[in-house]
This record gives sequence, C-alpha cells and structure tokens, in this order.
Amino acid sequence: MLAAQRKRRPVNCPVEARVKGRLYAVACVLACGALAGCGASSSKVSSASLQPRLLPSSEVPGFGLQRTLDWSDPVNLVGEGLFLPQRTRPSSAVKEFTGAQFRGAAGEVLSSGIGENETEVRLGVAQFQSAVDANGVREWMHHEDLMQPCYSQCIFAPGTVTIAGIPGLRYVVQSSHVPPPPKGARIPPGVRVFQGPANFLAEFTIGPRLYWVVLHAAPPAQARFEAGIKLYYAHAKEKA
Repeated sequence: MLAAQRKRRPVNCPVEARVKGRLYAVACVLACGALAGCGASSSKVSSASLQPRLLPSSEVPGFGLQRTLDWSDPVNLVGEGLFLPQRTRPSSAVKEFTGAQFRGAAGEVLSSGIGENETEVRLGVAQFQSAVDANGVREWMHHEDLMQPCYSQCIFAPGTVTIAGIPGLRYVVQSSHVPPPPKGARIPPGVRVFQGPANFLAEFTIGPRLYWVVLHAAPPAQARFEAGIKLYYAHAKEKA
C-alpha cells in the first residue's frame, strides 16, 4: 500500500522545467531590452558634442569668439542663453525645456569692437528627444519674443519679420521708438538723430535640435543679423 501511494506522488518533469526556465530567460531579456531602450531615448547629450553645430566665428566677418558656454544644465541655459521678458520667471522657462525632453545644449558669444562700441551676439543649440519637442520649444520662445520685454510699459515694440529660404524660422525685431526732437529744434549739420536700440531674436529647428540667435544693437545692424542667420542655418543644415 505504501508503494502504491509513492507511485501516485507527482513527479517533476525535466522537460517542463527546462521550458519554464527558457521562458523566464526570454522574459528577462525583453524586460532588460525595454529598460535599455528607455534609457537610451532619454540619455543626455554632451555640450562638447553640440559645439561643432554652432556657427564658427571665422564665418562671421568682423566678429571673433569671446567664449563658449556649457548649457548641459537647463538652469544655466536660461540664465545665460535666453532673452526673456521681465514678466517671465526663470523657473517657468526651465520647465519648458525639461518638460520637452531636453537632452543638452551648448552656446557661444561672438563679439565685435571694444568698450562702448562692442557688440555681442549670442548663439545657442539645444537637443531634444524629437523634432516635435524642438518645435514646441521654438514656438514657446517665439511667443516670448513677441511680448514686451519690460515689466511695465517701455519703448520697445515687437514685430515679426520673415526671411526667405529658412523653413520654420521664427524671427522678431523688438524696435524702440525714441521721441523725435522738439518741434522747431535746430539740428546742427552733420549731427545724426539718435536711433534707439533694438533686440533681434530668431529661432529655427532642424530635426530634434533647436537653434537660436540673440543680438542687442542699433537698427542698422538688422541687415548683418539676417545675413548671419542665413549663415547659421546653412552651417547647421550641413551638420544635420
């Protein structure tokens, strides 16, 4: 009777055990692969790898490289790389970038002249997870450019400008309106009427990368600024 009971006990099947083991191994491989894929899609991009995408100073007549900037941290990017209205809090700008799957950025400052006659132009490039993310941040920056830069009323009036040959370009000139001389005032010969400053702000995207340029200068600099945007786009397109 004891012998019969022993025969009725279930016996582990070696084949079934091997099948279960293989299925478990496959499940582990798939899970690890999924985790690795997620990590790769959200991995950071170094500032050094993005630097070559910035416009070299050698391609901008009259300007030289003042410094390069590592904007791997979006806080530094917002503080050093953007020109935002005074009503926009830096923390909200950081959220715009991090919420759009920000992966890294780099910047540079090009300068011309010295002292009071010095002109600086700021260029940046940021990489996101997708072209949709890059376009979204471009639209947000353009919206900010169209806002009055001062916290209260000021002399600047933003307006959009178009440049042919650069798809998806967002370009704003914040021009200033200086009061004219009093009626009847005599202006000595050879004296030019003062022209107020202007802010030139432009953004464009190529794939998952956002490019932008910022310049604060007098209105006559507009033609050179637009020529520089075309050079920047051609350089970025070549590196894409």
